[in-house]
Amino acid sequence: MLNTFHLRTFLAVVDTGNYSAAAAALHMTQPAVSQQIRALEEQLGGIRLFRRVGQRMALTHAGEELLPTARELVRLAERAEETLMALKGQVAGRVVLGCTPGGGERLLPRLLAGFREQFPGVGLELVVASTEALLDGLADRSLNLALLQEQQRRRGLESTLLAAEPLILAAPVGHAVLKQEQLPPAALCEHPLILPRSGTTLRRVIEDLLRRRGVSLADLRPCLETDSATAQLQAVRAGLGLAFLPRSCAPARGEGVGHVDLAGAPLEVAWFLVRVRERSGPGATQSLYNFLTGPQGQAIIARAGLQPPPEHPEPRPPPVER
Repeated sequence: MLNTFHLRTFLAVVDTGNYSAAAAALHMTQPAVSQQIRALEEQLGGIRLFRRVGQRMALTHAGEELLPTARELVRLAERAEETLMALKGQVAGRVVLGCTPGGGERLLPRLLAGFREQFPGVGLELVVASTEALLDGLADRSLNLALLQEQQRRRGLESTLLAAEPLILAAPVGHAVLKQEQLPPAALCEHPLILPRSGTTLRRVIEDLLRRRGVSLADLRPCLETDSATAQLQAVRAGLGLAFLPRSCAPARGEGVGHVDLAGAPLEVAWFLVRVRERSGPGATQSLYNFLTGPQGQAIIARAGLQPPPEHPEPRPPPVER
């Protein structure tokens, strides 16, 4: 019978790409990881599960065949553990949560710290990736929850509005735009801009908001495209251009960056908590979901300068498959 500990080690190598990274993620030594993989291969009749490609460990055909079964068996084992712990009145287990680069990286650690204070028996893993990769993770159950900037209408998924966050227009200290109380949206066309990569969710959100303000996207002057909020801030400090950033990414005063509001209604992005539409009873994932959407999580969101959703949001339309 397959050993779930061996399978967890196998999945860690798959997800991290090599034995040393898997060892760090599992708090093991690299020889111990190698030993676990060899034991799993011997249990499967001596078949090889990995082959080395440069610095990475790639799956063999047999490893590819094992992967979905391994994920399902580990998931079932974790669910059984959570269920039994729940019978004792305890919440335990492991939750894998994903977010896109940028504001989610700044917001989630605050929320997860509050959750861990209440549920110390729950292990947490945070994956930062593109929207498409996170949706794939939800589909194959390698992710339990995802924080995304667009409501998802795919069949089998449900989206809950978690918060709305203002976007600030950041500029280097001393820049002419900071001398204005409000910047006309059309004036953006006069300055080089640092934007998220074309095709990403945040880029689409920004372009849609600007289009509604009457800004011609063809007249914008992108000088740098990156999804890294850190790289955007450094580029602003260096005088490369102006950048739209979630408020949670705004630096403190005196750090070489200021910001100005655009004339008109504030620009905002929405954060949605997305999960597979299923009810598996109490457990670590459900406890985290309840915390994030409940009063404790919403209080942390408000302290971070974001706007929690109304208590009784309008009913969402039924999901449609893309």
